[in-house]
Amino acid sequence: MVRRQLGRRLRVLRETSGRTRADVVLTKLMSHGKLELIEYGRSVVRPGDVYELCTLYEASVEVTDALRELAVATSQEGWWAEYGGVDKPFQTFLDLESAASAIHIFQPQVIYGLFQIEEYARAVERGSDPGLSEEAVELNVRLRLARQRALFSPDRSVGIHAVLGEAALRSEVVEPAVMRRQYDRLHELAGDGSIDLRVLPFRAGAHPGLLGAFTFLEFDDPEDPAVVYIQSYEAARYNDQKVLIDQYRRVYRAVHDQSVLLEEFPL
Repeated sequence: MVRRQLGRRLRVLRETSGRTRADVVLTKLMSHGKLELIEYGRSVVRPGDVYELCTLYEASVEVTDALRELAVATSQEGWWAEYGGVDKPFQTFLDLESAASAIHIFQPQVIYGLFQIEEYARAVERGSDPGLSEEAVELNVRLRLARQRALFSPDRSVGIHAVLGEAALRSEVVEPAVMRRQYDRLHELAGDGSIDLRVLPFRAGAHPGLLGAFTFLEFDDPEDPAVVYIQSYEAARYNDQKVLIDQYRRVYRAVHDQSVLLEEFPL
């Protein structure tokens, strides 16, 4: 989040100064790729780079000092650092998730990671990537459980809204006894006032969510725009453009309206 805030403020400074990224590249301060990583909050930022950019943008001493302090904080690691091996795109997601005030989830095919019990999570890891070593599987499972503890801790206040597809509940990912414990966990979470957990039944037919799973996150600070996260085999993608966020809001509202409360769904 610190990287994202710093990047956004530097982008605003650049645009206010009337400069394009190409203009910055022409000064030889940094490459277009590096500047883009900084402005989109995807890189550790050196205080020296901030100073040079602020000088170019003719920012005040007060603004420059404040942004240099933010740059120092961009190198701080999150709680997941102790698990090692977490790729950068997912580090970004964990960073955003840990700061979100509301999370909206649409997952039609599998029970979402935040709601998985250990045995289910292990089966998902083994099945989704048969090439993973057992060591990597266990690392991913431990990370997922730690992520749950971090998000569901008593000192967190985050609204979680999720629509799972009926296929996610009907798929025989694990044996029936374990699947029953997974259902029990879902009902336990649905009883929490901060979690709105729903199911989109097969009978809903065609719906706007047919293109697949997504998550969008919202933040208390009005200067932090919502972010949509989409994971694919090719890459994890993030976008905070308002037009796209509005589109995903409409899709989420549509599948939410066609869904039923988990408590009302027969399992």
